[in-house]
Order: sequence, then structure tokens, then C-alpha cells
Amino acid sequence: MSTIRAIIQRAAMSTKDPATQMQMIRRVLEDIHGGQWGVLIIRNPSMVSQVADVHWTIPDHTNSDGSPAFCLAVVNRWQYNVFKTGYVDRADRVTVLDVVNKIRQQDVKKPEKVDATLPGDLFLMAR
Repeated sequence: MSTIRAIIQRAAMSTKDPATQMQMIRRVLEDIHGGQWGVLIIRNPSMVSQVADVHWTIPDHTNSDGSPAFCLAVVNRWQYNVFKTGYVDRADRVTVLDVVNKIRQQDVKKPEKVDATLPGDLFLMAR
């Protein structure tokens, strides 16, 4: 849950737009943990609790590493409810392993060995 909370905090610091925050949080969590994620952002949680009782359930999901796939956090007086909704990955999911493999497959030119000695003809011309 601390990983999810850190992602929420980072998104909240980067922009004040809740729609952008929601997309950032969802995309990062889907890339890190896989599956599909839902993000609910409530700008004024006290207003919601005063107007009506809100009851909702979250699927009992965990990530493949056993960590919880749910987080409720309040950042800058906004409430963030983040939860995993399914295990099917997006076709364009980017994993850390994908990035590492791409870096390894790049044709990186290695620096050529430099010969510090001058050929005989050049040595004579340099004198």
C-alpha cells in the first residue's frame, strides 16, 4: 500500500487536475503491477459524508507479490480511492523487464581503441 500511496502523492504534486492525476495513477499502477486499476478522486470528502452515506465494496485483490491492491489516501484534502479491478494486462503494458531487454538489444557502439603512437611517416612530419 505504501507504493500506491507514493504514486498518489507524486501525481498530486505534479498537477492539480484530477483527471490527469487519475490517468497518471492508473497507468503507473497498471505498468508496475499489471491488470486494470480504478481511481476515484473525491475533492471534498467532508461534503460527501455530510450529504449521504456512501457504501461501496472493493474486490479483494492482491498483487502478484502479495501486496494489497487497494489504497485509500488523503493528499491535500482530496481523498484518493485506488483499487485493482482485474488481472488482464493491457496490450501496451511496459514492464521493467521490457525496458531492460530493450536497452540490452540496442546496438551500442563501443569506443574504438585509440593508438597513442604515430605512424613512422607522421612522426617524421611532426618534427
